[in-house]
Amino acid sequence: MTGIWHDTADGLVPLNAEPFLREQDLHDSIERAPAMLPLRGQPRLVVLGREVALGTGYADLVAVDAYTGIPVIIEVKLAANSDRRSVFTQVLGYASYVFRLTPEAFEELLGSHLARRGSSSIAEAVETDVGDGSIDPAAFRVSLAEALEQGRIRCVVVLDAASADLIDLAGYLQAVTNDRLDIDLVTVSAYKVGDSQVLVPQLVEPEQAAPQAPLRSPRPGREAKPTLGSALFVNSIDNAEPSHREHLRRLCAWAQQLESEGLTTLYTTVGKGRWILNLRLPAQQRGMVSIWNDRGAFVCPQRSVIEAEAALTLARMDERFPKEIGQNNYLTDPMNQEMLGLLKDAYAEAARNRSQPAV
Repeated sequence: MTGIWHDTADGLVPLNAEPFLREQDLHDSIERAPAMLPLRGQPRLVVLGREVALGTGYADLVAVDAYTGIPVIIEVKLAANSDRRSVFTQVLGYASYVFRLTPEAFEELLGSHLARRGSSSIAEAVETDVGDGSIDPAAFRVSLAEALEQGRIRCVVVLDAASADLIDLAGYLQAVTNDRLDIDLVTVSAYKVGDSQVLVPQLVEPEQAAPQAPLRSPRPGREAKPTLGSALFVNSIDNAEPSHREHLRRLCAWAQQLESEGLTTLYTTVGKGRWILNLRLPAQQRGMVSIWNDRGAFVCPQRSVIEAEAALTLARMDERFPKEIGQNNYLTDPMNQEMLGLLKDAYAEAARNRSQPAV
């Protein structure tokens, strides 16, 4: 548990968290400083609107990841709110409304909110907020369009305290949703320190129970949660187009070699006519890359994870292969041995970082 401890003459004494008087106060804090949310992958959030009409309801905050174009829907609920148990229904409903909107339609929804922030477009709002010249508006618009079309949306639920049933529900949703929908649960506690209020945000990571028995292959047309190992992916290769099988086998062998060296743990996700080999970081539920058998052989990087876990190798990748390492894009040449070598280096760098004692 995270808390604040006060050094007194009688020793260290824990401060008691103070309740938020209004949800609006927590809304205000997140709107002013979305970086306070300790989200997986450390996205660069830019808030675009507040109380945004999405379907039959109003999303508390709508933001976007400046570097991936992924829309982010943030919903805030306090323990005193009687409908707090419905927060996941609300946020998923908003995500379904945004799914497959065109960038123009999404921007139209946010038009009045952007105007109040002095921006004429989402790309302009992002470019202004980041402010360091690293945002290419044209490339950002492409990323936003791809995210909307593919349903790559992030849902963030922020609570002042999370009950066991809500944590279990968050864990279930994280386990059964596919790689395109991120669901984060964050708690924010408030403390009074002198005349100031101190906020302590914490990412809640529900424990995922390991399967007790091997999972069967899902029925066609149904999604399955990730299954430990690469067996399902290996079996799928024989059903791929003959022209793709050799590439898939080589990519799979490369991933299995990384696992044998302790750099990754392999999971397979089976979707509708596709198989995804996820190269997760050991003891984590995220990975820096995945391999797709989806009417072809594809390698899909996760830039936000590489940036958080292997920044030095990412710099080398960007220098050698400019604009290749994105968020959920496909590499231009999945069989490029130099690129695969750099991806292996990224996993090795992450392993070294984990082995170093915290300072």
